[in-house]
Amino acid sequence: MSDENVKWPVLGFDAVDAGLAVLDRETRVRAWNSCLASLTGISAELAMGKTLEQTLGAEISPRLLTSLRQAIESGASSTLSHALHPSLLPLPDRLGRPVLHNVTVTPIGELGSYCLLHVADITSIALREKVLRERQNARYDAVVDSAPDAIVTVDAGGAIQWINKAAERSFGYASAEVVGRPLAALLGVDGLGQTLRTVLQGAALARPVEIIGQHKDGRRIDLEVSASRWASHDRIFVTAILRDITARKLADRTLRRLNETLESIAAERTADRDRMWLLSSDLMIVARRDGVITATNPAANLLLGATDDRLVGSNIRDLFMEDDRPGWDAAQEKLTSASLRFELRVTASDGKLRWIDWNAVAADDFLQAVGRDITSEKEAEFALRSAEEALRQSQKMDAIGQLTGGIAHDFNNLLAGVIGAMEIVKRRLHTGRTEDLTRFTDAAIGSANRAAALTHRLLAFARQQPLNPQPHDINELIVGMDELLRRSVGEQIKVRTFLSPSIGLAATDGNQLENAILNLVINARDAMADGGTIDIITSSTKVNLRQAVSMDGVAPGEYVCVSVKDTGTGMPAEVMAKAFDPFFTTKPIGKGTGLGLSMIYGFAKQSKGHARIESEVGRGTTVTLYLPRTQAGAQPIAGEAVLQAPSGKGETVLVIEDDASVRMLITEVLHELGYAAIEAADSRGALPILTSDARLDLVISDVGLPGMDGKKLAEIARQHRPTLRILFVTGYAEHAKVRDEFLGEGMDMITKPFSLDTLGHKVREMLA
Repeated sequence: MSDENVKWPVLGFDAVDAGLAVLDRETRVRAWNSCLASLTGISAELAMGKTLEQTLGAEISPRLLTSLRQAIESGASSTLSHALHPSLLPLPDRLGRPVLHNVTVTPIGELGSYCLLHVADITSIALREKVLRERQNARYDAVVDSAPDAIVTVDAGGAIQWINKAAERSFGYASAEVVGRPLAALLGVDGLGQTLRTVLQGAALARPVEIIGQHKDGRRIDLEVSASRWASHDRIFVTAILRDITARKLADRTLRRLNETLESIAAERTADRDRMWLLSSDLMIVARRDGVITATNPAANLLLGATDDRLVGSNIRDLFMEDDRPGWDAAQEKLTSASLRFELRVTASDGKLRWIDWNAVAADDFLQAVGRDITSEKEAEFALRSAEEALRQSQKMDAIGQLTGGIAHDFNNLLAGVIGAMEIVKRRLHTGRTEDLTRFTDAAIGSANRAAALTHRLLAFARQQPLNPQPHDINELIVGMDELLRRSVGEQIKVRTFLSPSIGLAATDGNQLENAILNLVINARDAMADGGTIDIITSSTKVNLRQAVSMDGVAPGEYVCVSVKDTGTGMPAEVMAKAFDPFFTTKPIGKGTGLGLSMIYGFAKQSKGHARIESEVGRGTTVTLYLPRTQAGAQPIAGEAVLQAPSGKGETVLVIEDDASVRMLITEVLHELGYAAIEAADSRGALPILTSDARLDLVISDVGLPGMDGKKLAEIARQHRPTLRILFVTGYAEHAKVRDEFLGEGMDMITKPFSLDTLGHKVREMLA
């Protein structure tokens, strides 16, 4: 492209706020903008066609000439910074001071033709940077002066040039005392000279160096030194940071001595542990949390008849008897850092089972178990248990023998009265002598009732007598017994009552409670042969959980208390401990059975209460009954029963009883009372009647029937006759004891033996 064809954009050229010039390959000016004219003081007219050196009237920097040539010949652009090339162009300002500038050279047009020279005035920017550097230096000085570590600058000869405030504090010298003085000579720093030489030679410190320094007062200072080399105006300096580590070194020495002591102690403990591991007669096993054994001691190897090599790697679970392994699984799940104790069996080397008492903990993903062979103790325990069981069995048989002997004696007497009286009645009827027969029938009935009372006493002793607990006002019940109690003790003994008005109601069987109070009063009477005083006291109390545990586990809650207190001879502790035991008595032979207090205790426990005895020799005895308090309404005290049973109205009653005599008597009574009675001996005879369309108003059924029992039979009957009334008859106390659970709607129960009038009243009551 010829010069004549080049048209430069003058307007755009002049609008740029930087010096611009277009140069050809001989560096002749082809374009020169107004900004460059202002910078150089040379107009475009003077510059056009001249070389750059001719235009500026001075020699151009060789580096710039090289850049111009490279731009035209090879098309390479370049930027030349004033910081690296401070004399690129001779550009003085109006006051003759050099203008600080950067130059950029860019090829334009066809290769080998032209380049663009871009000149940027950076004088103001450089001045701002200088101010900024000075401010930064001031901040740096402030930071260094406030640094906690000592900072010292020395020259290449080791002379101190500057120290900060921390250095003054660390060494005890003021800055004026040390600047210009040799560092090593003044501070007595051992080894710092070698460190300085290393840094001055340009080698960097791989890590801080520890040296010994000296305070002005002669104290030793442990120092940690970091140093760096730097230059300024052709001079070499080293700045060192000296950290006072005297306290740390002292702590390190103390810690080292402590570690040495601890290592010695640990070595001793390890030796003790190793001796224990080797010499202990207890089994010691270490295993992973999954049960894989990692170590066993000689005692374990000896007992289990295996070498350490054979046990290590096996699972600890396999050591235990198969029946005991679930116990190990449960223990393993509970294992924590706290010790867990359990007993499991293993097979010893002699093939015998061994009981092992284990203590195990879990720590650091391992299980540590120590086991002690307690087989001998277990065998002794089993032997003692067997002996105790044999003794209990012997005592049980003795008790049964004593009980059956007493029962046989009493029942033989009662049966003699019944049989004798009935034989006389039979003989007189045979001879036609019917006068005065009621005397003998009454005697037979009396003996039979006494037999029933004896049965009741036996059931009370066994806690099996049927109770009918109802809410009762205990104060009212005791007041009603007052005359009976006073007649029972005689004139020599005074009976007093202390009845608390706010005790509330007790859930109990009134008849049984009256019997228990009467027995306690009679016992108190027998303990006061020369007379005395009997106090009957009522109160209420609340039993908490701790007290309930000491009272044979009664339920916590509110109780009504009845206490019978005498001023008799009292009991020693060993007698009082046995007072509630069956057959235990201090009375002479023939004067007591030893069942009285045991029956009272049985009644209290069956009533969900408790009985407690307190006694002191020479001061008397107090027996207290605890009966559950209730909020229900009180039941009125029953009066005398009406002897004559009401008549029926022709209702049909099915009697199901396997005992022929009892079935005959019930049927006969029903006929006499005006009922139509149908008989069945068992379920096979009763089912066809129950499932038929025959009229049935009531079923009287024994509970303990052969084959299908009375309860199941009643359920089948209700399926066909949903409203059929059912009266159960039972001689089994367990049925009567749970009557509320046993009976449904339209059902009731009476217990054998019962009077025929009682049966008549109950039948009429259910059919009403």
